[in-house]
Amino acid sequence: MKHFVFLFREHPSTKLSDAGQKRRAEEVRAWALRQISEGRKLDPRLLVGESHRVNLDDQQAKVAGDEGLVVAITFLEARDFDEAVQIAESHPGAPYGVSVEVHEWTSPVPQPSAAPY
Repeated sequence: MKHFVFLFREHPSTKLSDAGQKRRAEEVRAWALRQISEGRKLDPRLLVGESHRVNLDDQQAKVAGDEGLVVAITFLEARDFDEAVQIAESHPGAPYGVSVEVHEWTSPVPQPSAAPY
């Protein structure tokens, strides 16, 4: 299995009513439970509060929301990138102004090589 992360971005024009937020939460919960029932391990995190981006041009710049703010991340395992994309495409966020970005990830720490025997 390979390691992936989903970055959930909320479009800046998204304004959900309380009922819409509740409906989205219910659909996301049902999606997560379905993934778990299919044997996938999800490790989700919601991002809250302020955000700040540091970049080369302006060492301290507010995060531009034109591409949508990252509002949540979820780590998971999948066989390959195609399967990770299929899982992301099944997420119910799109009608609620949420996009899902898929990335494979690896540890920056060098892994020990196997001892020759």
